[in-house]
Amino acid sequence: MKQPSELPVVLIMAGGKGERFWPRSRTHSPKQLQKVYSNKTLLKETIDRALSITALERIFIGTNSSLKNEILKKDPSFPSGNFILEPEGKNTAPIIALSALYFQKKYGNANLVVLSADAYIDPVKEFAKTIKLALQETDRGMVLLGVKPNRPETGYGYISAGKATQAGYEVKGFFEKPDHKTSLKYIRKKNFFWNPGIFLFRTETILEEFDRYAPSILRPLKERFPFKSFGDLATAFSLIPSEAIDTAIFEKSNRIRMVPASFQWDDVGSWLALERILPADENQNHHQGKAAFYMKSKGNVSSVDKELIAFLGVENLVVVEEKDVLLVASKDGLGDIKAMLSLIRKNKILQKYLD
Repeated sequence: MKQPSELPVVLIMAGGKGERFWPRSRTHSPKQLQKVYSNKTLLKETIDRALSITALERIFIGTNSSLKNEILKKDPSFPSGNFILEPEGKNTAPIIALSALYFQKKYGNANLVVLSADAYIDPVKEFAKTIKLALQETDRGMVLLGVKPNRPETGYGYISAGKATQAGYEVKGFFEKPDHKTSLKYIRKKNFFWNPGIFLFRTETILEEFDRYAPSILRPLKERFPFKSFGDLATAFSLIPSEAIDTAIFEKSNRIRMVPASFQWDDVGSWLALERILPADENQNHHQGKAAFYMKSKGNVSSVDKELIAFLGVENLVVVEEKDVLLVASKDGLGDIKAMLSLIRKNKILQKYLD
């Protein structure tokens, strides 16, 4: 085990709305604060995972001010001072730049590990093993983890690996959300990996790359840092563009390495993730809850708290029960859930079911 001063700093990004997990995910208690595949919230799963590579006092949560209190209500043991609060959501690049400035001042040129709060990772010991390996590369550049694809996924970004390095590979290119035909080609290539959004770098390295490739993001923050007030930070955020770290930095930099992950990973992006995480019966029905009975039914996904849910003669349904809402959707129709929520939001009577 490394000495405490050498442990990495971990930033958990937890500011998303999680609309594709409605009705469990709501405005004031989004997906990352919900129990999805275990008896812990997604955020708590991520914090516990981070504890396998660092100490609690070196774990920080990036989110907005309205969610901070909700997070502390669900996990009062988490340090109340370990939050990086953004005035408004502007994708991943601004919050990473802000965090790097803060961590550089607090810890010097520390290793920073960036995690998402909505991933499924198993086993944790392999996660810790992969992170330890990846940290060997941070003195040479920025590091991304890569997950070997096991299906033609059109919703993920892909990384192509190049020349071997000490612990991984150089990165040849990035390929965002391909169509089905293209994704089939990618999974047949030995050097193509999913990009799970797990990043590692020294604070000085990432700030140098922001200064080189995304000065419009870094400079308004750097010129006002450290901020005298939250309003001062809000002013800085109002001046910077909304951009993902991938397009702002990684796709432009020549200092990128990739280390293959030795763990199982899944983006818990929608209810369909449950069919890849939960066990299935012989007809590929997946259930989370007390009991389910199926007759002439297959390919269904359910998360229901009734004593029994029975499926008769139906296929490819998604059924989710909350105290005040029951969602019944086809798997194909689930892609329109954000559009449906937009219509519900316009209805003054129904909009309370989104909060």
